[in-house]
Amino acid sequence: MSRFGGASSAEIGAPSVACFEMVCDTPRTPEWQEAIAAVEVLERDRDGRTSLVRTSIDAIVTQVEVNLRVTYEEGRSLHMERASGDLKHLTVAWTFEDLGDSRTHASFQIEFDPGRVLSLLARGPVLGRLEALLTGQPPEGLKRAVEARRR
Repeated sequence: MSRFGGASSAEIGAPSVACFEMVCDTPRTPEWQEAIAAVEVLERDRDGRTSLVRTSIDAIVTQVEVNLRVTYEEGRSLHMERASGDLKHLTVAWTFEDLGDSRTHASFQIEFDPGRVLSLLARGPVLGRLEALLTGQPPEGLKRAVEARRR
């Protein structure tokens, strides 16, 4: 199994609750996360939050679909794990640290196994671009979206 991924973060000029709420608003994820082409909420928990989501990911060489189970630590973190779909493995974690003075440190981690077929399609530089898009862009996209909403 070939696993890829990494971690990245951003300091955001907004309270941690605003960052947490933006990430929890899963239907709007394609607006700020470049690799996410579409999102469909399949299930909601008793609090009305997304608990299972179908995500269409632009994997540069093809579009992949994956269903993700979503769990929350209220106001602090969000975790997503592959339930089914085109990727062999996918986990995503967001963590929000309140820095005071309406500032937040948002941390993002992703680990994925593209599986045999996607690994054959996405080799060398393409896999590097895909990994950078999936790993590095989300915190910066979140920063732009949250700060724009606050203006």
